Amino acid sequence: MNDLHIHLGGAVPSSVLWEILCDNGLRTEFVDFTSFHDSLTARPDQVKSLDDFLGRYFQVTEEIQSSPSAASVSAYQVVAKAYRRAQVTALELRFNPQKRRRHGLHTMDAIILAVMQGLERATLHYGVATGIILSLGRDLSLEANWQIIDAAIKWRSRGSLNGANGVVGIDMAGPESRSLELSKPWMSEVAAMMETARKAGLKITYHVGESSATGPKGMQKVIEAIHPDRIGHGIELRNATGKQRDALITLLREDNICLEICPTVNLVTRVVPDYATVASFVHDLVGNEIPYCINTDNPYLIHTNLKREYDVIEKELGADATTLLELGTQHAAQHRFLSM
Repeated sequence: MNDLHIHLGGAVPSSVLWEILCDNGLRTEFVDFTSFHDSLTARPDQVKSLDDFLGRYFQVTEEIQSSPSAASVSAYQVVAKAYRRAQVTALELRFNPQKRRRHGLHTMDAIILAVMQGLERATLHYGVATGIILSLGRDLSLEANWQIIDAAIKWRSRGSLNGANGVVGIDMAGPESRSLELSKPWMSEVAAMMETARKAGLKITYHVGESSATGPKGMQKVIEAIHPDRIGHGIELRNATGKQRDALITLLREDNICLEICPTVNLVTRVVPDYATVASFVHDLVGNEIPYCINTDNPYLIHTNLKREYDVIEKELGADATTLLELGTQHAAQHRFLSM
């Protein structure tokens, strides 16, 4: 099984984060593990929106992971838990290195190297093929994002070590509420970043159409300007109508863009009302010959794993469940960025 959309900030058990927090003597509002664990459990009745989800949880986890030792331990635990809980055999871990520098105390190089070393150990111990996707941030300056591009190109040269692939791709993530994809100057600069990465041999994925703030229009802008290999979520395609829907389906099919479907997190962030909506979306993708794969996104914040994500969708897919999930598994293998 391949998990191609999983965030370092949301994939580490709270127990591991608590140990890192205590070992490093970090000052926080949390007085014990129970209160800490409860604060890092995302519940649908408490999360108001995608922006609320990102702001409420990620700022805490990214701060705790902001040291080379913490980043290495965190990366290792993501893979170890994914294998033990769901027999994941390939995993592409994404994170933003700028947000783990602890206000300039650490360098991006130190953080990236530490994550690589954690993944290399996990690959050696569990036989899971791994790779790193560096995430740009909508909430960062263009200059800071260019620095991430430069770092990704620099560290791509590390290559593959026994199934640990180093940096394999670039992502764009962060709050969608500013609808930056609809800004021509901003998109022009981001397109230049992505093209620079692509020419260096890196693959491209892009969070868009995860909420109505970017929606179908944002998806179309991204595809036309960047031509990503994959799209993170893209579930807002279901709300496209008329000529816009036809144009989007044509673009996705002709560019062979794989949509990274993450059922439970879309439910938690109130993007979809239920799992049946996600299952209906999968049927729609199959009918229009658009590739897709099932992923976890933030498994420990939302208490899931890849096996559970398959199970909850299987219940809603009906008689075609086995065939459609096998198709998604095939698409994941075909569209992953890993060379091994």
